[in-house]
Amino acid sequence: MNKIIVIIGFVQALFGIALFIVKRPRHISFSFLTVWLAVIAIFLGARLLPFEVVEYFKPGIFPLIFLFGPLLFMYLSSLTVENFRLKPVYLLHLVPFLLVCLHRSFVEVVPITSSSDLSENPSYLFNKVYYSIFIISVCIYWILSLKLVIKHKKNIPYNFSNYTTRNTLNWSVFVLTLFLIFFIADFSMFYFSRVLNINIHSISLLPLNITLFTFIIIFFGINQTVIYYDEHNLKESELSEKGIIESSRTDRGLLENKQKEELTEIILQYLEDKKPYLNPDYSLQMMVDDLNISRQKLSYLINSGQQKNFYKFINEFRIRDVKEKLLDPGFNHYSVLGIGLDCGFNSKTSFNRIFKEETGITPSEFKKRFAG
Repeated sequence: MNKIIVIIGFVQALFGIALFIVKRPRHISFSFLTVWLAVIAIFLGARLLPFEVVEYFKPGIFPLIFLFGPLLFMYLSSLTVENFRLKPVYLLHLVPFLLVCLHRSFVEVVPITSSSDLSENPSYLFNKVYYSIFIISVCIYWILSLKLVIKHKKNIPYNFSNYTTRNTLNWSVFVLTLFLIFFIADFSMFYFSRVLNINIHSISLLPLNITLFTFIIIFFGINQTVIYYDEHNLKESELSEKGIIESSRTDRGLLENKQKEELTEIILQYLEDKKPYLNPDYSLQMMVDDLNISRQKLSYLINSGQQKNFYKFINEFRIRDVKEKLLDPGFNHYSVLGIGLDCGFNSKTSFNRIFKEETGITPSEFKKRFAG
């Protein structure tokens, strides 16, 4: 049974690699998922071999588990950090993996599944040290990854007009929770029995955990779209044409009052005429693309000039349109929710909540009170 689970996980990982290699449009987050699934495929594939890998390759496959935490963290970073770029400092995440590989290359290596009794297997001491470091590493990366998601959620109102499954990354919290429950539980039992020599009668759930985790990562990863537009993917000339690069590179100060008034008028007129907010997925980047005004300027004009974030700013226009339609007899054949969805809201819950925050009453109460 255990071998069947390993085979399923191995095949899933290979299938996931193929999916993310061909997924378009290309994004660095897919590259991290591809590498992660490749690591999982190697880890599970090695368990299907009729021999121990350490017999032919001294470091073995054990060091690969030191990549699980960093790859999860880097994947979430590539989704939640605007204009994410690989930097040399990120190589530090590979240090534990490289050190363990290097150390195992020069000492007597024994399989991690061999006897942990040091009196008969003294070299297992190194495995205990490795495993202790690994447990610490997993906890650290779990915390760092969760902090990334929490920070991202705080930034959503400054970039998006609705909370959606595409931008909230709620699924990642679910994955992180499973990561904590599945892996920490299994690794902790292994740690107690192999490192602390505390007798715990249990079987290793690692192959099952990795197989389930692989399926979950593929399922959510294939449905996760790019959250932040990557300006660096465009050539500098294209950016200039779009107005994303500042007209004066040396001018990093605040806008002059006259320019601020002119740009504010352009934004308001654009929203009045084009009504782009009727699109539930409308975002700050879409406004940047439409108006050819840099993201920095738009953020400043909305957050400082209007004294509100993008989310609140756009939803005020939606609420205004909802009020007009609720009072218009021509829309009596529409349900209240239908009007809300037609004006750019993406769910009944968010529509009712935002409307009540703005007016103090629900949409239905508003219609009864003012539409007769």
